[in-house]
Formats: sequence, structure tokens, C-alpha cells
Amino acid sequence: MAEYELIDAPAEGDFAVRLTDDALEPWFKAGETVFLLRSVELRDGDLGLFYSREGMVFRQYCRDVRGTVYLFAPDRRRKDRDLVIEAEDEMPVCYGKVLLRRPIPLPAD
Repeated sequence: MAEYELIDAPAEGDFAVRLTDDALEPWFKAGETVFLLRSVELRDGDLGLFYSREGMVFRQYCRDVRGTVYLFAPDRRRKDRDLVIEAEDEMPVCYGKVLLRRPIPLPAD
């Protein structure tokens, strides 16, 4: 299930996608354009476009001291879509970091 549509000629960032659903609410709405940077080291709380066992998804990144990666669904009504990748498992591929106007807090649940 695609959460986005690739668009041409981004105004900022390295590439841009137009969201086709509400997976990034409340920060972005369906139909909005999201700008991304490639080859950026992610920090806890960053939002990225990942390829994982779930396919291509937008998730909020967090890594603990043991190397476990957590990919949180930004819309917490969809927390059942959170992904946990243990350090010994195959890590997801990040295609880009979403440029945000302000940081998104990590989930507390």
C-alpha cells in the first residue's frame, strides 16, 4: 500500500513525494508534499522514508544502546504498525530524512 507518490523537481531537499494517505497525520495531511534529504545520518526522533519488511513506509526513527531500531508510526492511532528491528536482524534501508519545520516528539506509549 503506497503512502506517497514521487513528484518531480523538488523546491528544497533532494527529492519530494506527495502523500496519498493520512499516515503522517497530524504533521502532514494527504495531498501535501514532503521534502526529503538523501544520505543523512538519522537521529532519534527523525522522520524518514524506509524500506523494510512492510515495504516502503514513513516512520519515526529511534535506536537504543543495544542497537535495536524502533520505527514508530507517526500517527499514533496506527501504533500497531510500529516496527522493532533487533541489532542482529537486517536493518531497514532509509531512502531519505523528511525535512520538518519543527521536531516531532517520540511517542510516550
